[in-house]
Order: sequence, then structure tokens, then C-alpha cells
Amino acid sequence: MDRPGSEPIAEEPWVVPDDGWTAPTTRAPIPERPSPAPPTPSKQPVTRPTSGPAPVTVVYEVTGSGEADIAYFDAESDLIHVDSAKLPWRTTIRTNGPSRVRLEADWVDMEYHGLLECTVTISGTGTPVVLKERSYGSIWCAPE
Repeated sequence: MDRPGSEPIAEEPWVVPDDGWTAPTTRAPIPERPSPAPPTPSKQPVTRPTSGPAPVTVVYEVTGSGEADIAYFDAESDLIHVDSAKLPWRTTIRTNGPSRVRLEADWVDMEYHGLLECTVTISGTGTPVVLKERSYGSIWCAPE
């Protein structure tokens, strides 16, 4: 007997319409992930310009523990990217002047907040210039 205000109750058995779907009987194999390739620069950096006397030596350094993504200007003022560089990292170039000198670094693991330090040493024209910055995240060093 239905009570006033109550929903009618369906009787057993429930009938589910057939929508054509059937459950798979086996799992599809999970493809193997290829091992990551070793880090390589975005292009081969030029360590000495193709023209001019190259009187300026620039030493780029990034220190910390772990791996960082690094970007810097080479001797031809091209931006070079080095992904997942093992720290400490260092490279030296000879260039025509300090106008296009810049070093940037970011932790590969953005959750990691260890100390990251960049140093740029420019020598060859007058007194050597040393730029040094420390941070727990993204960092960059460049002459002002």
C-alpha cells in the first residue's frame, strides 16, 4: 500500500537495458617508457666568435646540488639552453664584448628549493667583473 507523499517502489527484478557495452576481459599492456636521453644543448655553443678579436673571456658557473635547466648567451650572442645540467656546471667563452652576457638557471624539480648560485666572471678589458647571485628558486646573472 502506498503512503501519501511516498515514491512508488519498483518491484524486483530490476531490468537494465542492454547498451551494447561489455567489460574487457584482459588489460591492455602498458607500453614501456623510453629512457630519457642525456641532456644536450639546444645547439652547439660557439665558444669564440667567427669575426672580431674576442678580447673578453666570460666564465659562466652554476652551483648547487642536483640538476638545473640553464640558459646563457654564447660568443655569437645566441641563447643556448642546457636541460637537466648536473651541478656544479661551468663553461667558458671568448667574445667581442660583455654586452650580451647573461646566465639563467632554474631547478629541474620546481618543488625542490635548495640553494642555487650563479657566477659570471668577465675579464680581458680592464678590471675583471664578477657577478654573483644566490637564490632558492630561479636565478640570473648579467651586467646591468
